[in-house]
This record gives sequence, structure tokens and C-alpha cells, in this order.
Amino acid sequence: MTGREIGRIGGSILMIVLFLASAPLHAEERAGEQDALRTLVREALDRNPDLLASKFTVEAREQRVLPAGTLPDPMLSLAFSNLPVDDFALDKEPMTSRDIGITQAIPFPGKLSLKEEIARLEAVQASDRLESVKNLVRFQVKKDFFLLLENRAITRLTEKNKALLGELLAVANSRYAVGKAPQQDLFKAQVEISRLENMLIALRKKRVELLADLNTLRDRPVGMPVELPGSYPVPEIGHSEEELLDIARESNPDLKREKDAVKQKETALKLARKQILPDFQIGAAYKFREDAGNGTERPDFFSAGVGISLPIWYGRKQDKEVEAAARDLSSVRSGYRNAWNAVRNRVRDITADIEALTASLSLFDTGLLPQARESVASSLSAYQVGEVQFSSVLLGQIALYQQEIEREKTAQAMGVRVAQLELVLGKELFTPRGRNR
Repeated sequence: MTGREIGRIGGSILMIVLFLASAPLHAEERAGEQDALRTLVREALDRNPDLLASKFTVEAREQRVLPAGTLPDPMLSLAFSNLPVDDFALDKEPMTSRDIGITQAIPFPGKLSLKEEIARLEAVQASDRLESVKNLVRFQVKKDFFLLLENRAITRLTEKNKALLGELLAVANSRYAVGKAPQQDLFKAQVEISRLENMLIALRKKRVELLADLNTLRDRPVGMPVELPGSYPVPEIGHSEEELLDIARESNPDLKREKDAVKQKETALKLARKQILPDFQIGAAYKFREDAGNGTERPDFFSAGVGISLPIWYGRKQDKEVEAAARDLSSVRSGYRNAWNAVRNRVRDITADIEALTASLSLFDTGLLPQARESVASSLSAYQVGEVQFSSVLLGQIALYQQEIEREKTAQAMGVRVAQLELVLGKELFTPRGRNR
């Protein structure tokens, strides 16, 4: 067999391998693709330690609502009155008595209900914080999920291209053996194979890191394997920007917390204004007296009274509390406006990114990748008849490999950005498209 025939056979084999290696990644089994991600999210929401801590915080705040609106504990007093110190006799002096009394502080009407409302709003804000943690955990799980899919796809592409370059190296060796190719072609292929091997090492390391992070979110052992679906469809956004902003205004837990903070500070201002009104204290006492030593009967005494607080220092105390509460209210109102502006900007930025990624993905599928594959096939045909150099084939395949990687990164970046949009909205909305990654 002549060197030219060897080259033609090797080139034909190489064209077949290139075609198989460069074809788009197809779905293995569509069933359960979406369930895999849902299962990971559900498990993280059930087991994440940060979420459990936040749930306990909410429960603690809820338990403090009822006590905040309850009257202060009454005060029971026991005493001896007018006891002579010479002999401590209970029946010697007519004013000597054993006393028992009880007093109850009663805030001005309306103060306790306002305090209870403030405590209730604190519990509501704790619940909002819990929803924020849930949102963040859900996003982190989805981000790790899509990055793991990207890592797996790029690993497979790298392994296929490494094998393909091995085939190219074998062909170059055959041509070199019959004097049809320079030794430099062998060196070029070997260098590129080594570069891909180095990439595989980095990809394996990254996979370990992503798995550890995902398992930490689920409170699982860091090395526990995670089963990924064969493919996952690209999420689809079926809402306009204005609709997304409306959803965020109603569902974003950080915005809700800011709203509840405004309500709480409004209630605190009402309470501060009521503090100038007097509180009351009612009490009653009973005095037990011993009969006199000569047998004279001494009746017991009963007494009752009402106390009223006098806010005579209102200019230095209550008025200043009102001013402080008013400024607190202004602060949280500004905080809400700032939070809303941040949400609005994030929605706009993310939707713009998703539009750009969608356009890029379409360009990869309809233009860049088909053209790159056609260019590689053309270079191979020319190479097998000696019309182009080996470096042209190698560079073409490297370019195709890079385009395929960029396409995969774009697809998975779409998933991450959609997850970020859900994080900003505070709600899961999006369903996967029919197109697979």
C-alpha cells in the first residue's frame, strides 16, 4: 500500500471521527430531566442548616408576639408595718399590722396593642428573611446544577477531541513514515493533546468543588455523587419586563421585608406619640392586726389606690423619642426605595443578558457551528490529497472545539441567569424550552 493510499484511508477514517465528535450533544432520556433539578432543590430546602436556623428564628419571633401585648406582671408585696423594735410584739401597738398587697401597672389604652403589632411585624420580617434564605439556597442549587452540566459537557468534548487528536497524530505518523508529512506535524498534535489533558485535570478539580458545594447546600457528605440528567432544556421566559417587575414587587422577599419594616416603624412612631400619655398603676392592700393584750378587738384595715405617671420631662424624653422614631421611619422608607431601584435594575440587566445569550445560542446553532464543521470537513478533504498542510486541519479542529465549548457555556449560562432572575423575583416561574442542551 502506497503512502498516498494510507493517507486517503486515514483521512476518510478521520472525517468519520470528526463528524461524530463534532455533532451536537443529544438528549439521552428526556424523562425525569426536570425532576432531577426539582429533587435537588427540594432536598436542599428540607435539609439546609441555614434554612433550619432561620425557621427557628421565625418561630422564636412568633412566640414573642403575645407577650408583647400582655399586661406587666402584677406585684405582690408582704410586709410588717409599725412593728415596735423593743420587743417586736404584734399586739402591743394599735398600728402594728401584717400587710399583704398587690399592684398592677396598666399602660394607657392603645399602647399594648401597638407593642403587640410591632412584635408581630418583627415576626413577619423574620419570615421574610426566611423566604430570602430559601430563594438564595434555591438559586445556589440551580447554579451548581447548571455548572455541573457545563463541566460534564465540556469534559466530554475535551475527551472526544483528545481522542480525535490521537487519530490525527496516528495519521500524521503514517504520513511522516512515508515522507509525506514533516515531524513538526507530530509535535503540534502532541502539544495540543497535552494541553487538553491539562484541561481535563482542571475540569475534574472543578467538578469536585461543585459537588462539594452542592452537597453542602443539601447537608450531605461533600463527596456524595449527584446523578445528573442526560440533558436539560433551556428555560423559557414568557413574561415582559413590566410583568416581571410586577411579580418582583409582590414576591421579592427583600422588598416585602422593607415594606414590613416601614409598617413597623410607622407603628413605632404611633407608640412613641402615645408615650406622652400617662400610664396607671392600681393597687390594694390588706392589714392584719392582732387583738390587744387586754382583749380589745382590733379590726383589720383595707386600702386601695391608683397611681398616674406624670410625663413632666416630655421635652427631654418623649418628644425626643418621637423625633427618633420619625427619622427611623424616614430611613426605612428610603431603604425601600433603594431596594426597589436595585431590584428594577437587576431585572433589566438580567433580562438584557438573557436576550443576548438567546441570540448567541441561536447563532451558534444556525451559523457558527455548522460553518466550523463544514470548514473542518473541507480541510480534511484537502489534506488527504495534499492540498493543505496539517496545521490547517489542526487549527480548524481546535477552532471547532472552542466554538462547541463556547456554545455549551452559553447554554448553561442561560440557565444560571434565569435562576438569578428567579432569585430577584422571589418566585419560580420559568419552564424549560423544548430545545436540549
